[in-house]
Amino acid sequence: MAYNTENIIPQPPKRPHGFLQRLLTKGKVFPFTKANDTIALSLAGEVTPSYLKDIEGDNKSLYWNEERLNSEALSGWSQFYTFLLTMTKIILMFFLPLAYLILLYPLLFSHGSWSERWDDLSAAFYGQTLYGTLPCLLIWGHYKLVCKGYYFLAPFLKSKRVYSLNRQTGMVTLYKRGNKVRFTHPFIEFDCVLMSAPSPQGHLNYNLMLVHRYQPYSVGVPISNLIGTNERVVEYQRLWNMIQRYMDVSQPMPDLLVLEEARAKDPVTAAHDQQTGRDPRYWRDMSDETYKKTLAEIAEQQKTSPATGPKINIFADS
Repeated sequence: MAYNTENIIPQPPKRPHGFLQRLLTKGKVFPFTKANDTIALSLAGEVTPSYLKDIEGDNKSLYWNEERLNSEALSGWSQFYTFLLTMTKIILMFFLPLAYLILLYPLLFSHGSWSERWDDLSAAFYGQTLYGTLPCLLIWGHYKLVCKGYYFLAPFLKSKRVYSLNRQTGMVTLYKRGNKVRFTHPFIEFDCVLMSAPSPQGHLNYNLMLVHRYQPYSVGVPISNLIGTNERVVEYQRLWNMIQRYMDVSQPMPDLLVLEEARAKDPVTAAHDQQTGRDPRYWRDMSDETYKKTLAEIAEQQKTSPATGPKINIFADS
């Protein structure tokens, strides 16, 4: 059943759980609210209008649409491939040119006949090209082919699912290895908990989790991966506000660039936009520079506005 703040089924109080569950929920719990228009700007700035123009019309390319918010992460092989590409680029641009210059030095300045020096140089060039340059060029060529759409050449680059929030069904799903479902429950059954821990540098790192209230799971849904771990606390409050706004079918979806194309496909959001006369391409027709300036203006406005809407009680009277 979809989450609707106009028709909330009162929830039972939280039951005590074991040590792992208490450890997981040891943090600041953000209450449920009637979400306002506040947005998390660190998330809004992740996608630019120019990027959306490149994939316009392909709603499947977006991680967030009118149906669900999908979070994915790179697989272990994908991370290794990214590291390999970075090292290959560095080798091709810096180390290989330097190595060839070093090989030329004996030819120009060492003693001996030209024929002997040329034979030595040829052998060295052959070895370096065969075992250094050629493998790097093959790796880089493979990357360029994948970028052109030949994805069958890299089946190991498939991403792994982390979690999914479904606006239409009101369900929250966490995945485990092999993209198998670890658990799935209604959104209203989760507490939003902000946990903090000091980094090696002495700064606080934050983790915003959706923790199931009634089951003793040892893991939660890491929604802070949408904005990272080094934001101010108010930014995590704004993120929680946006998540509630998105899941609440009694309200239009958050007004974000990444969701703009999907607004017309959600009945509540489409009706709201028609009533308010919102330009359906308000964000997408901006230049990247104008978009950044607009987000900066919103940041100034949000300094004096509450990060979330009024608190609502989702629990039954005890």
